[in-house]
Amino acid sequence: MLLMIIRSNTTITLITSYMSSQSLIIEYSSNPPNKGVLKNANIRYREANRVCADVVEVSLIIRDNILTEFMFDGYMSIVATACVSITGELLEWSPVADILKLDESFVHENIGVDISPRRRYASLIWLLAVKNGIHEFLQDGKKEDFSDIVIG
Repeated sequence: MLLMIIRSNTTITLITSYMSSQSLIIEYSSNPPNKGVLKNANIRYREANRVCADVVEVSLIIRDNILTEFMFDGYMSIVATACVSITGELLEWSPVADILKLDESFVHENIGVDISPRRRYASLIWLLAVKNGIHEFLQDGKKEDFSDIVIG
């Protein structure tokens, strides 16, 4: 099992070899490296999914329109925990404008497409929290819901 994160300026790529999406989800849900609360966060935003009862709170630090630090906490399923941990880690050092363009395809590209339809919203709750936290921070009057990030 090999998991590497390759960073270059604002592009981060997750490379997995010999690891299925299921193994990746189990590994990251058991030991999420970015679980916790950033005490000096300039964004803290909580999102809840009424369908599956997942609740996630993201703590973000934005400097010069770049997300420099990311952490999360909450009560979530295994799938939600793994997805927020893996993909949240990939967002660090990304421009806010790029993050606001993300949708479900970002999760599929980095987790895999074998997330079951039942777990679809669980895999996306974190993205909704990040984007809505950024909208609130920017005071742009926008608030997204699942229909804004789900494809098809």
